Amino acid sequence: LLMLRMQTFLLATSFSLLQSHPPLTSHLLTSRVVQSITGGAQDASSSSPRSNPTSTRLFGTRITSPTEPIEGMRPGTSGLRKKTNVWSDTPHYVENFIQSILNVALPAVTGTTNTEKKTMIVAGDGRYYNTPAIQTMIQILAGNDISEIWIPQYGIMSTPAVSAAIRRRVPDTCGKDGDGVAMGGIVLTASHNPGGPTEDFGIKYNEGLGQPAGEEFTEAVYKESLAITSYETISEYKEVDLSAPVGTQYAVTPTCTVTIIDPFEDYVNCLRECFDFDKLKRFSSDSKKGFRMLYDGMHGAGGPFARRVLVEEL
Repeated sequence: LLMLRMQTFLLATSFSLLQSHPPLTSHLLTSRVVQSITGGAQDASSSSPRSNPTSTRLFGTRITSPTEPIEGMRPGTSGLRKKTNVWSDTPHYVENFIQSILNVALPAVTGTTNTEKKTMIVAGDGRYYNTPAIQTMIQILAGNDISEIWIPQYGIMSTPAVSAAIRRRVPDTCGKDGDGVAMGGIVLTASHNPGGPTEDFGIKYNEGLGQPAGEEFTEAVYKESLAITSYETISEYKEVDLSAPVGTQYAVTPTCTVTIIDPFEDYVNCLRECFDFDKLKRFSSDSKKGFRMLYDGMHGAGGPFARRVLVEEL
């Protein structure tokens, strides 16, 4: 029963690299990540390296860029899902939607004396357009004076892992449930829909307790998208290396820092509190029981997390 519950929990996440577009994998991630799926060098599918983290200054200048409303940005379940080329080819599409989210989310923390409350997590499921969209979001978040942007190594994190990080992560480490300081998380995913240039891409928002944005929040975002006239961004931006070691920091403005975080730490610690890993390990390793399971990531980010939990932990 415990193993079945674990399977159900893990299958809520998914892995886009195992979709029905094998030729696209080279576009989704760097070759190091692709190698990891077949047992290559250590990277985002296993314990993230922490060796020699560095701090780099990539200072850009905050600017306001004019824009116009774009029709059709009414979110569904906690976010907006469209064909990938709508996001990639429509001018200002990502910028408008992220600014609309921030126009709703930021007033809740404006005026706080705790700068940690202007921390945002940005992560995706690795599908096509994941990395370019993250680079755009960094600029919009920095332009809106978000002080800390936490991004998992390679930009990949399952939706439940993002939720766990929002609830638990404190600067430099993993805390306990309820300790988290992030104001929310932007999740780049189209759930279990296939990804690719002609398939789906989406952006969702998780609020301060790790929960998906509710209807009141998403309807407010939609209204903002109909009235938007400008978005905040930065000029002279130099792209952040998402493959950098965990702990690497990039100062993108004098008041905004991007930190590469461990994708797995908060999630695995959360699972350990929900399930008895020792009993599960004994069960799964008992040859007499002959236990076998088939894992299907269903186009999301669950593959590296299943490997971390089912292979490395159990």
